[in-house]
Amino acid sequence: MPALAATDASAGLPAAAPSPWRWAAALGALGAGALHVAAAVEHLSTDDLVVGFFLLTALAQFGAGVWLLLGSWLGIRPGAGPLVVVLAGSVLLVCLYLVAHTTDLLAGLTAHEADHGAAGHHAGAAVEAAGPVALGDRTPADPEPPGLLGTATVALELLSVLAVTALLPRDRRARTLDALLVLGAVVWVAWLTGVLG
Repeated sequence: MPALAATDASAGLPAAAPSPWRWAAALGALGAGALHVAAAVEHLSTDDLVVGFFLLTALAQFGAGVWLLLGSWLGIRPGAGPLVVVLAGSVLLVCLYLVAHTTDLLAGLTAHEADHGAAGHHAGAAVEAAGPVALGDRTPADPEPPGLLGTATVALELLSVLAVTALLPRDRRARTLDALLVLGAVVWVAWLTGVLG
């Protein structure tokens, strides 16, 4: 009977306070989603593919942020599998940003319009060439310089990467940190050799 009473008493206790890492991951995802909506609005007069990409990305980030917040309020620990998906998505978005703004690999999809300003863009505006190689008298588009909106979005995505990594179980966290360090080294070497410029 005493054991049963103790169980009943403990059942009425509130769940443990959510981790600050969980709140940081949720707010990072929600903030990045909001900035992707802003980027979509900024590109409404340009390519529908770019606008659709921004909106789908925002939807995924809103979903991840709401999932993390609801889990916190309900006292449910996030599973390692969904956390890895959120982490991989955030890392992929940061890598895509680096490729779009430091190389001409996406120039065919994200080239500038002649009269379109570059400040604050997360991706380019109109198709100018079929890729990094010019066709006819067209020249390849230069990568778009990073703007304030894109930089803020990447900062929030990096916050999500850090926070979600901290939420992983200890064994997965160690392997994830190793993988992120290797990826960082690859990016650094690519920058030093001029692949990322």
